[in-house]
Amino acid sequence: MQLKKQLLGISLLTLSAAVAAQAPVEDINDRNRGYQSAGGMNEELFQQLQQLQQEIMSLRGTVEEQGHQIRQLKQQGLDRYIDMDRRISALSGSPAQGPADMDSSPVSSPEGDTGDVSIQANVAAGAEVPTAAAAAATSGTSAAANALTGSPSQDYANAYELVKARQYAAAIEAYKGFVERYPNDRYTPNAWYWLGELYIAVSPKNLVASTQAFQKLLADYPDNGKVPAAMYKLGTVYFIQGEKDKAKTMLTHVIDRYGKTGNSAVIKAREFLRQNY
Repeated sequence: MQLKKQLLGISLLTLSAAVAAQAPVEDINDRNRGYQSAGGMNEELFQQLQQLQQEIMSLRGTVEEQGHQIRQLKQQGLDRYIDMDRRISALSGSPAQGPADMDSSPVSSPEGDTGDVSIQANVAAGAEVPTAAAAAATSGTSAAANALTGSPSQDYANAYELVKARQYAAAIEAYKGFVERYPNDRYTPNAWYWLGELYIAVSPKNLVASTQAFQKLLADYPDNGKVPAAMYKLGTVYFIQGEKDKAKTMLTHVIDRYGKTGNSAVIKAREFLRQNY
């Protein structure tokens, strides 16, 4: 019996020693004891933060890509719209004229254009044509082209002097001769713009020729610096013709495409929409 008690005591002592060996020993006076668990939490939070940053960067890239695609779609839509409108204008003849009190005086600096002007085609379609232009229709535009000096810069300057002198019919002939003689010159987009301006500055207005001239610039010189002003002026010509939906669409394109550039055409387009819609 005594032997059993001794064996039981030895077993209990052995078991206590084994448990004590497995249990972690912590020093309550150890200052780093709390930092170890906090350090683990900080590491986990840091990993989560890195994962969130990666997800944000991925989302930002997706948004930028979608924005680029939207801008491309808008530009493609505008290009198709301009091309379709030019084709319709070429087939539809002379559209009805709208209010005659619309401001149509040329702006103070050359701008770009978009549409092939054909005086003879306008006469055949019954469009209104300035007297001087009608005379040129019978003799052909080559007379105006032959009157040029052969120097593009000089001929353009001469035409612009006619604009400043308000000799609009003569300026039309000068610019028509210019675009015929110098179809690929650096001043040619400006000349098309001025044709668009001048056809609504003469009396009576030739809205068909003005539309074609502005369309010429937008179609052939889409990256030219004169495009915003040509788009704005084309929108106003549509408005004069009574095509208010087309006018609003064109003016809205000006704002959407050039709204962040500070171009003056944007300000004019916004003001025109505010006053008329």
